[in-house]
Amino acid sequence: MIGAAVFTGAFAVAFLAFALFVDPRKLWWRFRARHFEHPEAHEPSAASFMWRRVLLGVLGLVLVWQCVELLRLAGVFKTGPDHAEVLERVENAALNLETGKDGGQYKMPVGEGSWGFFIDPRLKGPGDDPVAHLVSATDAEGYGEDVERYEIDGICLTVRATPDPGQSEMDHAIDNLTYRVKTDVVDSPCEDE
Repeated sequence: MIGAAVFTGAFAVAFLAFALFVDPRKLWWRFRARHFEHPEAHEPSAASFMWRRVLLGVLGLVLVWQCVELLRLAGVFKTGPDHAEVLERVENAALNLETGKDGGQYKMPVGEGSWGFFIDPRLKGPGDDPVAHLVSATDAEGYGEDVERYEIDGICLTVRATPDPGQSEMDHAIDNLTYRVKTDVVDSPCEDE
């Protein structure tokens, strides 16, 4: 990708240099005029020379734009948030996920992990959005505590979910439980427990 960007950039510089610094009338007289018996009669108009310059300039600018896009796709212009901003987003997501003493949070087993569905939208912001990757999950049987650990750009988010007491056997059977959720954010990668 970078090779294509360099190739495109070289042509962009050449086209812009010809448009800005090379006189097309002198080029015509140097290379084309000698093929005619009366070159004055065949010389292109001033408007023709001007449009050649404009065309080369526009083509050069389009190639510059293409070069920048190729470099962006190659990851040269990283637009992601800095670490402090990612940490702030993760802490905000953790705070919004936590429940009070009343509990009442349903988990969504969609995608990666049960709580990633709630975490990822809260990580959005300007630039490239960080994504929560499930590192480990322990699913306690019955009324135990479920623990999921997510890593987000070198930050570990631990989600501990305990089923609310007093839920019916039917809710347990169809896994339609509400949970008390506690979170913990550590500014380092998740370690194996």
